[in-house]
Amino acid sequence: MSRSLFLNKTYSRQELHGLVEAILFVHGKAFDKQELASVLDLGLEDVEKLIEEMNTHYKENKRGLTIIPVAGGYQLVTNPHYYQEMNELFGKRNENKLPQSALETLAIIAYKQPISKEEIDKIRGVSSSRSLNTLLALKLITISGASDDVLQTPLYITTERFLEFFRINSLDDLPSLSQLEWQNIESEEIDIPAEEVSEETEPTENHEPHLFS
Repeated sequence: MSRSLFLNKTYSRQELHGLVEAILFVHGKAFDKQELASVLDLGLEDVEKLIEEMNTHYKENKRGLTIIPVAGGYQLVTNPHYYQEMNELFGKRNENKLPQSALETLAIIAYKQPISKEEIDKIRGVSSSRSLNTLLALKLITISGASDDVLQTPLYITTERFLEFFRINSLDDLPSLSQLEWQNIESEEIDIPAEEVSEETEPTENHEPHLFS
């Protein structure tokens, strides 16, 4: 988006609220905070104040929208207060769920990154090849360099899309391990190919898979 669209124009506070709402609505996903400040020709503190004012207005008027910090930016989302009603009216947008094996693998990468496949397999007790391929295809993880060993093993980390998908601002916002309920997380916003959703069935060791050692 070009800042030239907003040059030589003056907006009231209410119009700025409307402009930000329109930008976030059309963009659909998280809009970078720095870029938003640049677009509006405002400082970061001014943008934060603007978002705070909008959320206060949404809350006081019981609006169906709210703005949340995601991946270093802001995203316009449905007010969680109306989640039950939206679920009853529209149901799930995607019936496919990210399999438990992929969620376990994703959790390990999120908390242990950068981490190799061998380390992931050792923690889970099963091969993670299929899960890694699924997560790579969905762009929830990526390869970041390689280990210093002779084999130069690839190391996996989470991506910005991971933050956007789980609607968190940074990895610092991840819940503690004791609060995790990965089995309840559904991939409502990601198109998962049918061939990607089957579970691994061949354990690499003689014990049940587990999330963390």
